Amino acid sequence: MVPQNIASLRVGWIGLGNLGIEMAKNIQSYRSENGLSPITVYNRTAAKCQAVEQLGASVAGSPAAVAAASDVVFLSLFNGNAVRTVVEEILDAEAGEESQTTPLVIADTTTVHPTAAQSLAEEIRKRREKQGGLRRPVEFAQTPVWGAPPMARLRKLVLVTNRNSAPDTISAIAIPAFARTAIQVDDQVTAASFKILGNFMIAAIIESLGEAFAVAHESGIGRETYLEFLREILPAPPLLGYANKMVGEGGDAVRSQVGFTVSGGMKDVGYAMDVAKGVGMRLPVAELAYEHLQWVERNGSSDWDWSSLVYALRKEATLPREHQ
Repeated sequence: MVPQNIASLRVGWIGLGNLGIEMAKNIQSYRSENGLSPITVYNRTAAKCQAVEQLGASVAGSPAAVAAASDVVFLSLFNGNAVRTVVEEILDAEAGEESQTTPLVIADTTTVHPTAAQSLAEEIRKRREKQGGLRRPVEFAQTPVWGAPPMARLRKLVLVTNRNSAPDTISAIAIPAFARTAIQVDDQVTAASFKILGNFMIAAIIESLGEAFAVAHESGIGRETYLEFLREILPAPPLLGYANKMVGEGGDAVRSQVGFTVSGGMKDVGYAMDVAKGVGMRLPVAELAYEHLQWVERNGSSDWDWSSLVYALRKEATLPREHQ
């Protein structure tokens, strides 16, 4: 049963990319199944809203309109710049003397640089304290998620919340609508850094898989045979998911089965290197992965799955020996 204090909250959703659309569809379906009010959605490409609208959601014409119809608004956007644009539009529309006591919670599931999360939280604080202020209290929560679109469809994402920004409310709405659990950290910056380092680990796995498959192929072991080893010894679903892409369709499924793009991978791996640099450290594996993602961007497509970095390794493996 949904707690009464959560059941009465109005929910909005902004951003319907590969992951966002799965989360939005699930949260709308869950709310319909439990007799809750429909969500209000907005996406820059309006046609993408149809899939959620067909499940009962209301479609708004702008981010500000979503916020006006909501108590909690989830964001799922590409990067920090997109988040800032949307949040500033919402804040501009909310400007005025405080006249409402129910707060507006903005829960950002986007993977952003820690400085972007800190900057947005500071911007909201300034707007709140400014003369004229905001018509209702506004809270900003950095709440990134782990999991690819298939996991989102199964409602098995992992959510990050922070103690300072409505963690119980956000978790109660998200679980089990689109997430299976939440991990709580101290603040916005920590939440952003935590997500980035989690994505670094995934990038490191992809880099290691690519190297292993390249050598297995060149040495005569074969990619399919090496995949058998992974299935028997390391049967973790995320690892096998990327491994299957590297082997499937003759090794080209990394182009057709896109969960997270090369451009998105470069963004997140770059953020991870920045986080390490900020504490006086390096992430050598991240540097390698970034280099290989760059190779794919230059020689292939930034829209392929980020596991396509394996192409860079295959290319290196087939260079004439005098160039290696």
